Amino acid sequence: MKPSNLLLASLPLNFDYHDPQTDTFYYQDERFLSTLKFNSYNHYTNQPYVSNGYIGSRIPNLGFGFAYDQNENSSSSSLGNGWPLFNDRYAGAFVSGFYNAQPNTTGTNFPELLADGGYESVISAIPQWTQICIKQVVNGTESVLDPQQIIPSGSISNYIQSLNMSNGIVTTSYDWLGLLHLDVTVWAHREISSLGLLKVDISPLKTLDSLVVSDVLDFNSSQRCWLQDLGNDGGSIFMTVTPENVPYKAATLYSIMRSSLQPLSSHINRTDSAVSSELSLPTDRNVSLFKYVGIVSDDLFDTNSSSKVFEIAKTTALKASNSSWSNLQKSHNRSWSDLWDETRISVEDDSYLTLTAEASIYHLLANTRSSSANLTSALGVTGLSSDSYAGMVFWDSDLWMMPGIQTFSPENAAAVSQFRKYIHPQAVINAQDHGYNGSVYSWTSGRFGNCTGTGPCMNYEYHINVAICYSIWKLYVSGSIGDYQLRADGWPILKDSADFFSQYVKYNNTLGKYTTHNLTDPDEYANFKNNAAYTAVGIAQVMKWAMLVGNYLGEKVDSRWQDIRDNMYLAVSKDNVTLEYDTMNSSVSIKQADVVLISYIDDQDGFLPYIYGYDKARAYRDLVYYSDRHASEGPAMTYPVYLAVSQKLNHYGCGYHTYLQQSVRPFIRFPFAQMSEQNNDDYDSNGGTHPAFPFLTGHGGVVQSYYYGLLGLRYTYSLGGNNEINRLLHIDPISLPRFTGNFTIEGFRYMNESIDIQVDSSKCEYGNSDISGCSATFISHGYGNDSVFIYVDSRNSKGGLYELSLGSSLSVPLFVPSMNLPGSFTECVADTAGVTEGVEGDVLDAIVDGDNATSWQVRDKNKPSRIMIDLKNPRTFTRGTIVWGPRPAKRFTVSILPEYNDLSRKDMVRIKKTFEPGPENYYNVTTLVHEQGVDITSPYNVSDVEVRVQDMNYTTFDMKMNYTARYVVLDVHGVVDEDNNEVGAKIAEFGLFK
Repeated sequence: MKPSNLLLASLPLNFDYHDPQTDTFYYQDERFLSTLKFNSYNHYTNQPYVSNGYIGSRIPNLGFGFAYDQNENSSSSSLGNGWPLFNDRYAGAFVSGFYNAQPNTTGTNFPELLADGGYESVISAIPQWTQICIKQVVNGTESVLDPQQIIPSGSISNYIQSLNMSNGIVTTSYDWLGLLHLDVTVWAHREISSLGLLKVDISPLKTLDSLVVSDVLDFNSSQRCWLQDLGNDGGSIFMTVTPENVPYKAATLYSIMRSSLQPLSSHINRTDSAVSSELSLPTDRNVSLFKYVGIVSDDLFDTNSSSKVFEIAKTTALKASNSSWSNLQKSHNRSWSDLWDETRISVEDDSYLTLTAEASIYHLLANTRSSSANLTSALGVTGLSSDSYAGMVFWDSDLWMMPGIQTFSPENAAAVSQFRKYIHPQAVINAQDHGYNGSVYSWTSGRFGNCTGTGPCMNYEYHINVAICYSIWKLYVSGSIGDYQLRADGWPILKDSADFFSQYVKYNNTLGKYTTHNLTDPDEYANFKNNAAYTAVGIAQVMKWAMLVGNYLGEKVDSRWQDIRDNMYLAVSKDNVTLEYDTMNSSVSIKQADVVLISYIDDQDGFLPYIYGYDKARAYRDLVYYSDRHASEGPAMTYPVYLAVSQKLNHYGCGYHTYLQQSVRPFIRFPFAQMSEQNNDDYDSNGGTHPAFPFLTGHGGVVQSYYYGLLGLRYTYSLGGNNEINRLLHIDPISLPRFTGNFTIEGFRYMNESIDIQVDSSKCEYGNSDISGCSATFISHGYGNDSVFIYVDSRNSKGGLYELSLGSSLSVPLFVPSMNLPGSFTECVADTAGVTEGVEGDVLDAIVDGDNATSWQVRDKNKPSRIMIDLKNPRTFTRGTIVWGPRPAKRFTVSILPEYNDLSRKDMVRIKKTFEPGPENYYNVTTLVHEQGVDITSPYNVSDVEVRVQDMNYTTFDMKMNYTARYVVLDVHGVVDEDNNEVGAKIAEFGLFK
């Protein structure tokens, strides 16, 4: 049953997850999020939004209207958005593809390109269509409800704001000044993409002198627009705007407000920048107000006629206002139901992980639609509720969002890819302007796709072209597009990209290889490098994809493509670690996943190991090396890559769980489960970054974590006669010992089929080679036209090719990883709790996951750090091992608690107080090992610049007798290193043994 406001306001007993900081409740079956906490200050992380993939609006604390972010300190850095606009954050409204043209942006990569490449193109915010004004008068005193004003918390009571992820509707309910109760409902109609709706139910709680509600369109709530026209059409109001410096593209908002009661009077107010329709209402009865807004842009029809958009916006609003509210909602709900009723990801007994998966699917669906085309198919980093990153399109849409979307909505994924087709002619011009054949895409794109100061085409991140080709290839081999779209939309881009790269790479006679020069790989800490590994492999893959597709379609294939495909230069260290670029040394710190992406985009077709010797052993060394050098302030999309690659390559432990936690816990923001780009949103303490929000790139990564990570799923192929591409689904399911129940995916879309997948590892005993009862089951819904073919990875005991016929099922055993520390009572079993804090973004479970590539680091080396480990059951042990990361502690202490039973929340509070740092002895705690010194088994040489995987430092301790305990406490003190770095010891593993 859907949770009611009454239930939530009184005692929400049937929720599945609660976030205490924001007082948010999650109802899993209903896909419903509610917060009971009213924030007087509008702040972006607290706000929901509505969107249907064409229009979107961020919703302030009162449930309607426009507001800039607020803070008790009006000059606080938390009010600002980031590069390249560095503007104030606000609750704005957006239309897909409504980009402006402007000479420059506040921030830029290459200001010298502004004169050569033309204007920048930034998303314009249209007037906020949810804006209304409510005035009440009591005893001669007028009060105005306006989210632009800071609302004293005492004036709002019984507050609830909710997001229904099953249909994208936002509701806000509260009492205002104890005089009125308001229920505000906002939604962007899913079926009628140009229709925005708002409903306000008002219930007087006391006698009022007067009540006035106004429907408002205010140009001042827009950003980077020019006002073309405003006015009224009878009792309706309208406003037409154009993006700044693009006068030939317009958007019209046409708004009609209806009342359930006959107004006492009505009046139109108009200024040079705003128009409103004012209704004076009875004060002695409940009243409902309905606002219908038609929102139409020229870009929707690829026209240059504002008269057309006005007429269609008007028709949309009129038609909606003449329909019943319930019928509008039914058609809206039906469209959402068709979109994802059959799609679910659930982790049994873990509602938090289930929420992060479901919310990520929701946010991606809300910002896309299957009918988008041309410019309206543009998918910016933060979708349709924010202008972070100026609303521009990056590689994020091609490599992070689209591959996530195609797992549950291939139609939406294919529509997203239409943007690259739309700007492809400009990409051809970009190449020609620089003397190249083919096409080259700009790093950032808006309306035009030209080379700009924020979006250079040359001497920068060429890998965006790899990502675009990757997305086309994956759309095809997954069945998201067919042969017609491949030929019409995909082949021209693949061919032109291959032609461009053929001219860009240079053959080095000494190396006998093709080299790259003056570029930036995904790691943006390293700019203007030569022979960057990921881009080099990406170029080889582009050549391969272009050859495969060209030969299949019977198109002409350049003979140079194969030579380049097979001979790109990859720099490698003596220790067989792939160098990110050819001059890299051991001091490297990386911003985000880079070299590890080589394995991530691999087709599992044998190409990399056969041609480049890039086998699993080398790929795993790369993962170990670079994951340890990942900067803690890096963006949210890195850890899903580490998860997917680790799952495929690692034969030990359960590091997948650490990477999954790192993918979500530091980045998910409640109340509405939106991802931030950073693990720390505070500009003053996170290294000077204003995070993008909501970070759809991160949501795309989270979705990929579940499909490509936990299932080891990859879209691949085999070649048949006449160069036919036979599409295969490569799977590599593993045991998931950290999950106490089943992991289930419903409605996975592949080759026009819908497949349910259930991974049951509940009967798998970790570290036991007996795999009976451990299985992954694939169930066909029978929707497609043909069987699908599944290739089970060769490391699986049942590896090989299988046919999943329509309506049938296939069960395969799970691969069960071995133990890293055989016999350990902690590995992949124990839970952990930090009494003191770790480095931002680290996950404490890393110390018990059996994976030496993951670690947890103490935040402050000058303070003692304390960790509690729950063995789940009493265990008897006599010895232990600590595996240190590159920064070992100076000494450590091991203690045990007397409790055997589950600890309550009150117990945890008491224990935290017991173990607060200080010189006093532990209360009621037995110390087994007291301040044992750490001996270095693998010393670090600061002068060693060789890139190699560092040997781990192992410390063993013997307690001389048997001890039995469930709860163990580990203290670490200081660090062995004598340097100025304030962070503390790094722990990779902690084990206890008989």
